[in-house]
Amino acid sequence: MSTEKQERLLNARPEIIVGTPGRLWELMSKGEKHLVELHSLSFFVLDEADRMIENGHFRELQSIIDMLPMANGSTEGQSQYTENCVTVSNLSRKKRQTFVFSATIALSADFRKKLKRGSLKSKESMSEGVNSIENLSERAGMRANVAIVDLTTASILAHKLEESFIECREEDKNAYLYYILSVHGQGRTIIFCTSIAALRHISAILRILGINVWTLHAQMQQRARLKAIDRFRANDHGILVATDVAARGLDIPGVRSVIHYQLPHSAEVYVHRSGRTARASSDGCSIALISSRDTSKFASLCKSFSKESVKRFPLDNSYMPEVMKRLSLARQIDKILRKDSQEKAMKSWFERNAESVELLVENNDSEEERVNNYKKKKISSMQLKKLQQELNMLISRPLQPKTFSHRYLAGV
Repeated sequence: MSTEKQERLLNARPEIIVGTPGRLWELMSKGEKHLVELHSLSFFVLDEADRMIENGHFRELQSIIDMLPMANGSTEGQSQYTENCVTVSNLSRKKRQTFVFSATIALSADFRKKLKRGSLKSKESMSEGVNSIENLSERAGMRANVAIVDLTTASILAHKLEESFIECREEDKNAYLYYILSVHGQGRTIIFCTSIAALRHISAILRILGINVWTLHAQMQQRARLKAIDRFRANDHGILVATDVAARGLDIPGVRSVIHYQLPHSAEVYVHRSGRTARASSDGCSIALISSRDTSKFASLCKSFSKESVKRFPLDNSYMPEVMKRLSLARQIDKILRKDSQEKAMKSWFERNAESVELLVENNDSEEERVNNYKKKKISSMQLKKLQQELNMLISRPLQPKTFSHRYLAGV
């Protein structure tokens, strides 16, 4: 987001500031007055602590923590940027309370004992970086007899979260996804993928099938991300297809279902994904689509949560012939559209590069080749139109099980 806009907002001296370490440190190191008056800080909150301590992530956090006024008023050993921080006497310095939050981090028994005994090392004596929850807590100024609030249940996941899975072939995942959205798609749904390629494929197929979806991934501009989230939040039955950038930090009420189209790479990410639903004592469901190559990974996930078994999602297979028929048409349409899009992109790329080196591009195709290309495009266009008409006709009527009878529809 725009630094200039954030600087204008800081001029209003907000009492609560929520930020990522990178941007926060960027503004602090510039000497942003409202951010460096740390003597008046009442609360220091570290959320998503497990991410904060990952190697190579959030190096700025260490610099921010080093700027915090220490309990004894000493500035020795603090960051070189401490000179930007307003220094005041101990009498006018507020007491600061520090909170460290995480949904997926475990505290060692030894560290719990050290917290209770008050035998943490002081910040000056620590030369190592922030690379563990212990170091993070110590550097953030945790004192003796801190309160450890452990809300973890035996299953780790939310009490009202209903977990299930569907076992299917990899090529049938789209069909079962469409089935879930069409037959059980009440409330908001988030579909998680591990790759952007899979996300684009799914969203394209679902849109062809007449299902309006929004997407969220790391390659999107921030403005586009916020727009997608706002639209998803505004729709009671909205569908968001996202990568793991949406696994944390989204608190959207009414998310009824989380679908793992592709399994995450770790149990921690699975917890965070599933945590988008069943929030604040509401109920919700988490559905994993499992192909043969996912079986061992899913078994490991279940084992890490000490789950003996996860229920199979209840399927009504009488819907599947109609689902497969629609999906087959959608795939054919998608293939034609992708081919056309790739050809246009290639032509555009060639023309742009030719223009950049001031080359004149001539069309050397013979008359016969131009006629053949025109005929191919016309045939492809007609085929596309025919497939779309056929699919639209199927979509225009409700998805009914194969055994459904229209005979007594009017109750006669």
